[in-house]
Amino acid sequence: MTQLPPLEHINALTSQGVVFLGTLKNLLDQEYQALQQRNLEQLQALVEQKTEALQQLEENNQTRNQLFISAGITPDKAGLQAFKAELNETDAIAFSTLWNELEKVLLQVNDKNKRNELIITRNSRNLEQLLSILRGQNQKNTLYDQSGEKGNYSAQNSLGKA
Repeated sequence: MTQLPPLEHINALTSQGVVFLGTLKNLLDQEYQALQQRNLEQLQALVEQKTEALQQLEENNQTRNQLFISAGITPDKAGLQAFKAELNETDAIAFSTLWNELEKVLLQVNDKNKRNELIITRNSRNLEQLLSILRGQNQKNTLYDQSGEKGNYSAQNSLGKA
């Protein structure tokens, strides 16, 4: 039987992970508002804050995974189930409760990130269409040139008609 990592340490790291994910979730909500308002200064500040929160979350995950690996437990679903099975009932409930909270907040963060990504993609597409109109380019006249970049062939079309 392998030496189990200290449950208090695992639970503390898991709680800390929930806090980091909660921070990230709040930042994504703020980002959503800034995207709606097109507040570039706030978006830039939020990107920096999100980067910091993600770094903290990554360090937390690495530390927790290293604890499991050093005890011979794989940091995946099967490994965590095996770890939980070796705990007494009270400890298993405490571990499961925290781990379920971590997974729940992670799913919420993922959903909010997808929502913001859709807004950014839509805004980018709209901006590209507006710039195209301002340049006098008709989307139907845009092809790819030899280097694989978008090119405008409307001038060639006019010359061909002459």
